Amino acid sequence: RTVRGSDIEGHYYLDIYDPETGKRRYEFPGLNTTTDARRNDGQETLAKEFAVQFQDIKWREAHGYPTELSVPFLDYFRSLVKGRHKAWRGMLYVLETFPEAMTPLRKINYEWLSNLQEHLLSERDGRILSQSSASTYYAKVKAALALAMKQELISSNPAERIKGISAVPAQRVYLTHEEVQALANAPCVDKEGKRAFLFACYTGLRISDIRALTWKQYHNGGLEIRIKKTGEPEYMPLSSMAVRLLGVMPDDEHGLRSSGRIFTLPADGTLWTYLQAWASAAGLSKHISMHTARHTFATLALSETGNLYLVSKLLGHTDIKHTQVYAKIIDHEKRDAVESLPAIELS
Repeated sequence: RTVRGSDIEGHYYLDIYDPETGKRRYEFPGLNTTTDARRNDGQETLAKEFAVQFQDIKWREAHGYPTELSVPFLDYFRSLVKGRHKAWRGMLYVLETFPEAMTPLRKINYEWLSNLQEHLLSERDGRILSQSSASTYYAKVKAALALAMKQELISSNPAERIKGISAVPAQRVYLTHEEVQALANAPCVDKEGKRAFLFACYTGLRISDIRALTWKQYHNGGLEIRIKKTGEPEYMPLSSMAVRLLGVMPDDEHGLRSSGRIFTLPADGTLWTYLQAWASAAGLSKHISMHTARHTFATLALSETGNLYLVSKLLGHTDIKHTQVYAKIIDHEKRDAVESLPAIELS
């Protein structure tokens, strides 16, 4: 809490209330304010982070976890399940199979939630959740994050900025070759975001894998990568267009091969905003995301090759069933093409 206005001298302090004794005490974190409003903004950010860390420690003390660690989301969610609706237990089971479930609560972000949604809709133990169940389960994660926000274990709730899972199957947004060309011709505020999106259209890589790419992974016209979602190592050959989109490999300060990141992208929410403005500038009515590029690669590759197994491997799918969704899209396009033929009069 603070005792200042935007440009009044004062200080921050923690207002700590003990419900068992009914007493409260104040702890000073050493953060003072001045008449400099800009400096005070920085101090306010530090104060909020200090408060979150304090609540984090108190939660871990109450639940028997080491205080030097941050609360893993899986442990926090597990602490909420007892006595709640069975959907919470169902979501807990899903989380226990999610590779990123032990991510610290304070590091949950847009990308983590996107990966969790994809995991919810994927096959596990030979079964796939219905769209309705996946929607219900994901709602429990949103409820847990809202509670964490109320308990001041996190300073912001990333679930407020990402669309949840619809109770009915969502239509996969993809682009035609002509629409990709229109985007390539249109200006974009974020040139790196534009380059990364077009690169994804020619590789099918997820945004998490694109963010992690370094120049050391580029060899002989291909990429040596470890898929973040599955953890599996892969060698990905690149088309000449994808290589062009990589750009020129920079040298480091010693003139040696650079080991830096290939793409430097803004935060997910900011990138999404740039992509919408870019699509509008290209004359597209579709709402696009980085995952749209992955869907685009899948549909274009399947249309060109007709090889479901090959496209499945290129996408890094562990089961060809995940790729069959795109085959249905192609079949739908074929039906539309047939129906578009002009009719004739029959005698």
